Amino acid sequence: MNKQVSILTAIAILAVGLGVWLIQAPTKDTFEAGFLFEDLQKFANQLDNVEIKNAQGVLFSAQKLGDSWLATFDPGQHVYPISQDKLADFVETMMRAKLVEAKTSKPKNYIRLGLQSIDTDDSMATLVTFKADDHLWQVLVGNKVTVGEGHYILKPENPQSWRIDKTVNLPIDKFSWLKQPILPFQTQDISSVSRVDNLDWQITKSASGDFQLINMPKDRELQYDSILNAVVSNLIDLNFEQLLTADDDFTQSLKILTQLEVSTSDEKIFQVIVSELDDKHYVNFSSNDQPEYWQKWYYQVSNFSAQQLIKTLDDFLAEQNATTNNSDPSPETVDEGDSPF
Repeated sequence: MNKQVSILTAIAILAVGLGVWLIQAPTKDTFEAGFLFEDLQKFANQLDNVEIKNAQGVLFSAQKLGDSWLATFDPGQHVYPISQDKLADFVETMMRAKLVEAKTSKPKNYIRLGLQSIDTDDSMATLVTFKADDHLWQVLVGNKVTVGEGHYILKPENPQSWRIDKTVNLPIDKFSWLKQPILPFQTQDISSVSRVDNLDWQITKSASGDFQLINMPKDRELQYDSILNAVVSNLIDLNFEQLLTADDDFTQSLKILTQLEVSTSDEKIFQVIVSELDDKHYVNFSSNDQPEYWQKWYYQVSNFSAQQLIKTLDDFLAEQNATTNNSDPSPETVDEGDSPF
């Protein structure tokens, strides 16, 4: 009996050892993660076109012109600078992404991974295209994996879908990867800002670098010391929500709320016009100098941003102390007991 137990024990130990060896031993069938695009890194510096589109249309299209990447829109429209950082991060992600798990190769199951063709109206997928001279790379990006990092992808002309090890950050709309803020200036580049409508005021940079109010009313003080600097900061840091090319009907429908004139340290002058239409706010810029890219568009901005640009003189100043005349009290100071009512 003991002999039989010993034999069974030995067999069990051998079986466990064999199992461990089989798990650890390399096999020819072991899957090794490969890059999503094996040669994209080789041509990364030669990329000259990136397009991202979904079932609703093109989300992002950019071309490299010289040393700059510019977003392209409909034919005949001006190009616009993009966020270099967002594009660089995106290319880096796609270049480093690896195929880590094979998924379905049956087209009827693509919907579960968000990998339906973008030609399908309700497709949740996004088609990414990179171009470099005569080279082309394309991939359909589907749903984000539910646990951890990664997305599901499908290459055109290949029915095998995959999970990649990187989470792909895609633009929300066609404006989200454009250059922000609007103006290419820093606060130190601005020497003065003036409101030039019927509620005019002017602030200029002092020798200390802070801004001061010209013709400060007597016996009045600013609400707080940095309120004038904040005016310039709000202008320089102005972001937009949408970008529009305006026709005559649009521009004539706008209600102008204010106009500002801005002088820069290199003696350039440009105008800022804040307008309103259907409870939406718009900003556009003009100058007598050679038009820059930011002077060729109307920008839809948030209501909060618009309010920061339409300040009146009183908005800068602290409230005056109320003076009380005991012999002639105002109606607001009459005691309730003296009221005939």
